[in-house]
Amino acid sequence: MTEILNGPSFSRHDNPKKLIFMLHGYGDNAANFMNLAHPIDQEEWQAAYIALNAPGVISGNYMGYQWFDLYPNGVYIADAGPKEFDQINKEVNESVKKIIMTIDQYCESLKLTYQDCILMGFSQGGMMTFEVGNFLQKKLAGLAILSGRIMSHQQITNETLLQTPIFISHGEQDEVLPIKNYYKAKEYLKINKCNLESHVLEKDAHNISPEAITLLQKFIKKIL
Repeated sequence: MTEILNGPSFSRHDNPKKLIFMLHGYGDNAANFMNLAHPIDQEEWQAAYIALNAPGVISGNYMGYQWFDLYPNGVYIADAGPKEFDQINKEVNESVKKIIMTIDQYCESLKLTYQDCILMGFSQGGMMTFEVGNFLQKKLAGLAILSGRIMSHQQITNETLLQTPIFISHGEQDEVLPIKNYYKAKEYLKINKCNLESHVLEKDAHNISPEAITLLQKFIKKIL
């Protein structure tokens, strides 16, 4: 059971018809990120929200988790070499598999399919959202990447991902993951002919604003 990720859930419905999985950012936790479920939710979706804690703990931060280490072997990711990136890729792959096993468990227990599921993530959780979508051979209802980036530079060959609706949004004032990450991700997804919806939020920094939530709600309504 250590392969199954934990975290809180919320639903107004005893038998939800849709599942929205939420991946928090670096140093955050699922309980904190779950606070977004209430402002995002719409009654007619009949959705359940499941926020997952990342499997990695951060030294000195007892309330924060990580999907992969930003300081592999003590080297900051921006200065990482081949050895450090090997470690990062290993941790990313391990987290991806645990996220998928957790989605599998929820789908099985609620008798739902992957096409009933949306995966959304903020910052490092947004990076993981793309990685999960790129790994999966089953089609999700959609992916939402909020203030994140895409680490891959390789051509997308996963036909399932190419058919999956993808939402990306980013604050123009973001100082944690500067807006250039959004433009690189958008260009990458367009070159690969992904099913993309993208938004720049001029007044936002590294946060999820009411405007971002409204745009996300419209995307979810469209794909559900």
